[in-house]
Amino acid sequence: MPETTSLFNKIARHYDSLNTFFSFGMDKIWRRRLAEQIRGSRLILDIATGTGEVAIETVRKLEGSKVIGIDPSAQMLELANKKCSSPELSDKIMLVEGYAENLPFENDKFDAITIAFGIRNTVSPLQSLKEMNRVLKTGGKAAILEFTIPKNTIFAPLYLFYFRKFLPFIGSLFGNKKEYKYLSDSTSEFPQREKFLELMKEAQFEPQDSIELMIGTVIIYTGIKK
Repeated sequence: MPETTSLFNKIARHYDSLNTFFSFGMDKIWRRRLAEQIRGSRLILDIATGTGEVAIETVRKLEGSKVIGIDPSAQMLELANKKCSSPELSDKIMLVEGYAENLPFENDKFDAITIAFGIRNTVSPLQSLKEMNRVLKTGGKAAILEFTIPKNTIFAPLYLFYFRKFLPFIGSLFGNKKEYKYLSDSTSEFPQREKFLELMKEAQFEPQDSIELMIGTVIIYTGIKK
């Protein structure tokens, strides 16, 4: 995700508050659902960890778990480090700067992998999936939370208007119109549902049931390493 690293550095300061605003506060519930998909896992990799929200939710939700969070944005990781410095989190979460397409970990290391709203911003989603598969143990699970365009033909145009017009407008109030326009455009351009599942299969995952949330605007893809 090299070309988007500077983008996330720019929006880091307002990232959490705007996520909560844009999702009507549902982002916390979505992260909790993501963590539930990897229940029973001990060592977890959280890719595109950003400010650490998924990593924090995971160690709180899954007793005995430890998370390594990786992200290319130094500004995001700086904020994540501050959040994870408390005694209850500091020995459970480790943060690393790096890219999804070239994970700095050995083969077959992790019990599970999570990534929330990050796979669409990688340079190569397929290469990122292959790297995820490489560092997962056989039988390990990948849980991927991502925006998707709803199937409902009446609701879909409203959703696209919200993403393409409203998000960039609010972003402009914080001086980040261009950045939030990119984030909204990347959602509509990203492979949807069956096409993404085909990418998972190509990366040697066995896709599991996909979970659609909030009228099909958000989806959790899960896959098992064969």
